Amino acid sequence: MDAIATAFEARNVSKSFGVVHALRGVSVSIHPGEVHAIIGENGAGKSTLMNIFCGRLRPSEGELRVNGVVQQFHSPGEAQRAGIAIAPQEINLVPALTVCENILLGAEIMRGPAIDWKRTREEALSHLHAVDDTIDGAARVETLSKAQQQLVQIARAVATKARILIFDEPTAALTNRETEKLYAFIRRFRDGGGSVFYISHRLDEILMLSDRISVLRDGAHVGEMDPRRATKTDMVSLMAGREVAISHHVPRRLEDRPVVLKVSGLSRHGEFEDVSFDLHEGEVLGMSGLIGAGRTEVAKCIFGLTRASVGTVEVFGSAKPIADPADAIARGLVYLPEERKQEGIFPLLSIAENMTIATLDRFRRPAWMDFGAMARTVDDYVGRLRIKIGSPTDPITSLSGGNQQKVILGRWLAKNSRILILDEPTRGIDVAAKSEIQGVLDALTAQGLSIIYISSELEEVLNVSDRIVVMHEGRVKGVPRTEDMTQESLLQLAMS
Repeated sequence: MDAIATAFEARNVSKSFGVVHALRGVSVSIHPGEVHAIIGENGAGKSTLMNIFCGRLRPSEGELRVNGVVQQFHSPGEAQRAGIAIAPQEINLVPALTVCENILLGAEIMRGPAIDWKRTREEALSHLHAVDDTIDGAARVETLSKAQQQLVQIARAVATKARILIFDEPTAALTNRETEKLYAFIRRFRDGGGSVFYISHRLDEILMLSDRISVLRDGAHVGEMDPRRATKTDMVSLMAGREVAISHHVPRRLEDRPVVLKVSGLSRHGEFEDVSFDLHEGEVLGMSGLIGAGRTEVAKCIFGLTRASVGTVEVFGSAKPIADPADAIARGLVYLPEERKQEGIFPLLSIAENMTIATLDRFRRPAWMDFGAMARTVDDYVGRLRIKIGSPTDPITSLSGGNQQKVILGRWLAKNSRILILDEPTRGIDVAAKSEIQGVLDALTAQGLSIIYISSELEEVLNVSDRIVVMHEGRVKGVPRTEDMTQESLLQLAMS
């Protein structure tokens, strides 16, 4: 490839962390005016590669070239000065500062020794409006939704005036409206000669948005695909290095099964109103709606994290109010939050410790801990849930997102939980790992486990559920059977 026509190029880049080889001789490039998608399973090396591109990491071997000139980045600031910026998947904003203050944090416009706040705000707003013109620049970030925070983070990357932007799972927290705004920005940026590296597990948007697709597997570049000719099946097979059987749940009629959870007239001021539905034994009850519909708020209220204004929640026929999350867990009901890294795992603990932390009393003896019994329990659930690990003593952070999610599932199954509320359980997880988790859940419901499955992805919620609670602006718009719905009809109901 002609170096002069290449905006950026990585040549034979490798990265090792001790004995672990995260990248093995990866070579990729990008032209001005191109969207180059980077795809692969969790753990394939995508984030490591992008962190090298933006200066967060240094390669063990290989070189980077910007406009044909070899560069060595020792920090993200150096990469930004070379015209490269990243909008990471994880929110990394200062909650107490305003939107404008976050966008130009560290790059404020000065007037002598002081910050020129008027010009700084005007400059920040111009970058914000390039991405979304509905967000209030004077609002504190902590008052924004997750979707709005994601857009602010993207605007902060845009504010660096980089000509090469890296987007890592940018639509994971966005509504359809916000996603379309992002797509429109990326197309304008590309048409103006900018270059975009784009990482996403949503294969439909990869095919729709990208000009070229590179596939990573086990830290190596294993192929390049033309989105005009590639199919999702082709992409998944190349990512996995094998044919992947996509799990398809067959909706079941469970009306004759006992009701394990009954929600009646549940309301919480400012969040949701008059929410009612039943969950049957062995059922996967989907919960769908646009971001802001109130799905997570309802889940947290059922679990006892917040308190309802009015309404009742019956668990296994008992109308005794759930006092708090500990009470819910004791009664067999568990909530797995959307923010897995912040609220689901204990990042400083091992895989075994993460899985058994809710059941330590089971292994406590009068004067010692029965670590043998603990190890047998961990091995049992690692096998049952098909968790890919090295050693149970490895840190939980050594696992991919999909395997971390399985460890959390194992934690609560070991606690004998009978009702699981899963909030975006496959967010940031690749197609193969997502299918594995859905297959595991299908097997568990066949054994009598009951699941409320919250997802923003219409295809996913249709694929896993028996029925779907459809919400709009805090109200239930219907509880149709999955077999009676399509993505189009589900979206129409969610917007009505």
